[in-house]
Amino acid sequence: MDNSNFSGKIEKFGKNSAKATTSQFFGFLLDAFDLTMILSTAPILAVVLLPPTTALLGAFSIILAYSLTIIFRPFGSAIFGHYGDKIGRKKDLIITILGLGLVSTLTSALPTYANVGILAFVLFVIIRIFVGTFAGGEYAAGHPFVMEWTPYKFRGTISGLVQGGFSFGALLAAAIVAIFTGYFGLAAIKAYAWRYLFLTTLIPVFIALIVRLTMNDTPAFKNLQKENKVKKKPFTDLFRQEHRKDFFQVMTYMTGMFFFAYSLFAFVPTILEHAPSVFPYGEADTIYTYSLGTAFIGALFFGSLSQKIGRRKLTLFWAILTIIISVPMFYGAFYGAKTGNVPLTIISVLVIGFITQAPWGIIPVYLSERFETGMRSSGVGFGYSSGIFLGGWFSIYVPFMHNYFFKSIDTTTNIWFSTAILLVIGAIIVGIGMYLSPETLGTELIEDTTIKKIESTKENKNTNENENIVEN
Repeated sequence: MDNSNFSGKIEKFGKNSAKATTSQFFGFLLDAFDLTMILSTAPILAVVLLPPTTALLGAFSIILAYSLTIIFRPFGSAIFGHYGDKIGRKKDLIITILGLGLVSTLTSALPTYANVGILAFVLFVIIRIFVGTFAGGEYAAGHPFVMEWTPYKFRGTISGLVQGGFSFGALLAAAIVAIFTGYFGLAAIKAYAWRYLFLTTLIPVFIALIVRLTMNDTPAFKNLQKENKVKKKPFTDLFRQEHRKDFFQVMTYMTGMFFFAYSLFAFVPTILEHAPSVFPYGEADTIYTYSLGTAFIGALFFGSLSQKIGRRKLTLFWAILTIIISVPMFYGAFYGAKTGNVPLTIISVLVIGFITQAPWGIIPVYLSERFETGMRSSGVGFGYSSGIFLGGWFSIYVPFMHNYFFKSIDTTTNIWFSTAILLVIGAIIVGIGMYLSPETLGTELIEDTTIKKIESTKENKNTNENENIVEN
């Protein structure tokens, strides 16, 4: 492949495409691995890091700290997205994977509440802030990198595969928690083995880092450098008049998408693990793990299908479908857990996993198609993270709805109905955001100014030919 090609167009899925896909799959896997490890061990971390309290209150405290990981992502996206457009995607990705991996692993070295009191939880919160910052940078450079290396006909499938890395990471983390709990026992996990769980984050870090050190930056970015079109202020350019409308459309869409995601990740474990659920912790975590398998399949399915029928049309259909089935599916999970009906619970969480995570399959390609090359890392990263400004406070929304609106429906301490309503609201917001969007299928991932220059040349040529015809 000649990197001087003006468009940076990739014709074949070759070695560089495979490396880019592997890199981002494991990078995104690490992100979900860390987050799911926190959510799956929330009842354990509450005992280890907090003073004695009710199980549900302790778990909500850990989830609130988890929310800080989400809320600080825009900060990381702004920083690393900017530098991804300035110094290149590859250099940015090496920095973010090292930061994300090492800071996440520090969780294993935390002192306990028994050792240092409330300082244990404060240190945990600080770690979550840094994890969120590096995670925000991880997809800011990573999603454009893999999409710029992917041939057009494979974009939807690779987008679904890469985004599915998040669900696969969540699945892997939940499975490891279940395996460790079965091997060590719950008492040992609470006493010391929880530290071993967080050391396992080093595995995907090592794989992603090795791959990234051997990668080349994308032809699209190298063309920007060659033609001296690297923007001086790519991040702030997002808010210029010509780009502002596009950014806020993406922000609306991503707000709803975060409601989709955390209806599964944050609250399905809570529904299964707390009263009136009769499942013990280990069995509840195992059932939750099944839903993450369908989440991965859903992302791959959605991304591939969008390449045939369009990102916009498919998402609008999915939003309507989600509104219709949200309450029945969450009730099935709640009722199955309450009565100990394993088949009903499994079926319900499988559908929840598929419905809530499938639409994420187009995020890498859709966001990359919405922003031009010179500001793509900034646009993808901050556009992705902008949904957090409103969507990231899910750990407050659901308890608020539970306590003030739906307590009689939620039944005792379970928050199934409030979670279902969160998903319905998310589907409405996603539908509005995508309705305001153009269809991006068919968009070339090349610098707009280059396209305009070529189109202008063609127009001038056509004009001259027409004038010659008239004269003759």
